[in-house]
This record gives sequence, C-alpha cells and structure tokens, in this order.
Amino acid sequence: MTAPDMHTLAAAMAPWLPSRRWFQGKARDTAGVEILDHATIDLPGDGQVLVAVVGVAYADGGHDRYLVPLVASPDGELAAGQHRWADALDDADAVRALARLATEESTVSTAQGGVLAGRPVTGERPPDDAGVRRLGVEQTNSSVVLGDAWILKVLRRLEAGPHPDVEVTAALTAAGFAHVPAQHGSWVLRQSDGSETALSVLADFLAGAHEGWDLATAETRRLAAGEEVSEDELLASFDPLGEAVAGLHNTLSDAMGWRDATREDAAAWSQAMLDQLDGVLALAGQRAPELTADVRGVADELRAAFHELGGLADAGRVTRIHGDLHLGQVLRETDGTWKLLDFEGEPARPLEERGAPSSPLRDVAGMLRSFDYAAAAATGAGAGSEPALGADPGGGTTSPGDPVVDQWRDTARRRFLAGYIRHAGGLLPGARASEALLAAFELDKAVYELGYELANRPAWVSIPVGGILRTLDARKASRQ
Repeated sequence: MTAPDMHTLAAAMAPWLPSRRWFQGKARDTAGVEILDHATIDLPGDGQVLVAVVGVAYADGGHDRYLVPLVASPDGELAAGQHRWADALDDADAVRALARLATEESTVSTAQGGVLAGRPVTGERPPDDAGVRRLGVEQTNSSVVLGDAWILKVLRRLEAGPHPDVEVTAALTAAGFAHVPAQHGSWVLRQSDGSETALSVLADFLAGAHEGWDLATAETRRLAAGEEVSEDELLASFDPLGEAVAGLHNTLSDAMGWRDATREDAAAWSQAMLDQLDGVLALAGQRAPELTADVRGVADELRAAFHELGGLADAGRVTRIHGDLHLGQVLRETDGTWKLLDFEGEPARPLEERGAPSSPLRDVAGMLRSFDYAAAAATGAGAGSEPALGADPGGGTTSPGDPVVDQWRDTARRRFLAGYIRHAGGLLPGARASEALLAAFELDKAVYELGYELANRPAWVSIPVGGILRTLDARKASRQ
C-alpha cells in the first residue's frame, strides 16, 4: 500500500471528526485540521495501523489534539484520495496490536522524531487470539474489551503531561492495592522535546460487576415503590466501600507521597470555595430566585463554614486522591468486593489541576453527595448515569423526599463514613477539624452542583439545595 498523503488525510478528517462521539469540539467552529505526528504499527500479514496525532484549530483561537488510530479498509467511512480508512478500534488485529504495545518496553518511531513507548506494569498481556468487543458507550475516550478479561482504553483528547488515571492506577497496581482493576500497561507519545502524552491504558475488565450507581438507584426505587429491602443487601456494603476508599488514600500516601496540609492550603481551599459561592449565588438570583431562596438565605452560614476551613491549624494530610469519586465510579463484583475506577478527575479541569494532591476528604464528600442523588432518583429523577456529573439521565422533576428513601440515604452516609473513619488512620486531623473539613468540602460540592443544575437542568435544583440545608443543619446541631 502506498503511503497516504497526510495533508489529504487531514482535509478528509475536517468534516469527519465532528461525527465522532469522543470529539469534544462539536459546539465550536473548526478553523483547520492537521496531522501533527504519526507512526505505523505492523499487523499480521501486510496490514498496518496508522496512529495519527491530529491537531484541531478552532475559530475562537483554541486548539485541541486528538489520537486517531486508523486502518486501511475498502469499506471505511473516511475517504482520503485513493485510500479509505476505518477506526482501528473496530479491527480485531489492530486492537490486539495496540494492547500488546502497552505491555512491551519496545518503541515505535514517529514521523516527527518522537516515539510511541510501551510502559508495562504487570508484564501480563492478552492472548494473541483474544476476542475483541468494542464497548458501545463512549464519551471522551474509547474502550475495547479483549477476551472478556482485559480492557483497552484509548484516550482521545490528548494533553501533555502525566495522565492521572494512567499514573495512579499504575502506582496502585504496583503497590498491590486490591480495590482497583489491575493495570497491565500503557503507551505514551514521547516527543523529541522530551515531553510525554499518555495515549492508552490496558487493565483488567471486571465482567459481571455492577456499577454502584445502578445498584443504588435500583434499591432506592424499590423502596419508593413500597418494597421491603433488607439492610443486609446494598446498604451493608457501604461500610466496606468506606474501608476501600480509606485504603485507597492510605495506599496513595505510601506510594505517591504525602505531606501535612499547611495553613496556606486551607486558606487556598477556603478562598476557592468562597469565590465559587459568590458566582453561583449570583447565577441563582438571576435564573431561579424562588427555587434558590432558601440557599441565598443561608449565604452567611455557607461563608462561615468556608472561613472556618480557612482558619484551621491542622487540616490533615494532602496526598493524591481520586478527584471525582461518586457511585458511578465504583463497581461491585459478584463476591461483594468494591473496585474503584476512572482516576481522571473532573474532566472539565486542566490536567495539571486534576493530578494535584488534595485533602482525602474531598473524595469522601463526593461520595456522600452521590448518595443524595441516588435517593433523589427514587422520586422520579435520574434513570441512568450519575446525574450530577454528565448528560441528563432521564429528565423529570424531583419530588419531595420519601421518608423511607431519606432513611436509606442517611444510613448509607453513616455506614460509608464509619468504614472510612475506622480505616483512615493518620489521614485525618482531630475530630473537630475533620468535621469542619468534611462539612466545607461537602458544601462546596453541593454549591458546584447547584451551579451545574442552574445552568443545565433547573428541575434538579432542589437536590443540591436540600443537601446544602441538611449539611448546614447537621453542622449547627453538632455544636449545640
């Protein structure tokens, strides 16, 4: 096969890229597309995978880089000159070759003087005849299952620097932490200037495991329908989930380092919370003054909670954390074991910020808020993915809380916290400081949710509003 002309291929990609589900620039006008670098990987026979790093320039002056692996195919939907191309992740031989690259220390040279480099972790690799099945749900990345035992995640939108999901799961696997799917390796683009960009990661695939969000919402809806649910079912497993999260933070502290939080850390967290609060309160007054009247009425209490955080002399440890922990990021295996997933952090934040160490209680607050959303789903809202974090999961307005479901929420919170605190060890400061820290992080998360719901789903505003009021009430009650 003759070598493709990269300018022709880039021109063909311009109208094709916006049709990809993983392309994040759909709402922006594209000003230009170019192939910044590329490499080829040989396949059995005479086939090759073309691994292209594609640059996209937008009319607003912004730029993105995307990873686009392709294979030549007579039926490919991407036509460029005399060639037709298909997504390599739809080709079994190509997927197996990309997976092997992650488990080998070999390198493949690129056209611009860089290399594609494998970074093995366990040394294990899928068999050469492993079956290949592409997962249908993809947003920012693409995933393919090999042999129902391995999953290859290809990172689509590229950012230079250590990728949190790749970096953290490699460290946890090397440390023997049992509550993450083992990472077997990854591959990176190492450019001629020495910079590196993560491209893909290969890990265990947990066949038969169930997402925590699906389990929780199924249970709360059963309760709302009047069915009896034994506390020996899902609720009892939230205690070991708390243990698993504490184990995560302790293992990350040992494997990736930690330090004591300083007064400057606490002051910076406090100021960021206050700044976000001011912006969300302004938005609330403009868009939904009646729906947010209760929150605007307790603005001074919110500020007091954030100021208290800023004045703490002891704020516990600072270490690497999950960064976006909620019920949609955990899986429960058939034996009841919890696995923690997706260490990318909040996708909207810059890569450097997503990988920054922080207080472990930020993760704890995220999970507590997730229980709140799972309870709200029982009243008619939230069928599908974690509602606080993505696309509208089913629509519908929220109803007043069901007492039985509210009890489920409160029990889930209590058991998760009990499991976490029992195993947190030196992660946390004293009881009073821990209480102030957790209240501030939970309130900050709920304020973020309020801003999100105001901007995207006003019918969901009552969920973060209720969470803010309950957290403030609990804070006051603990001090009486």
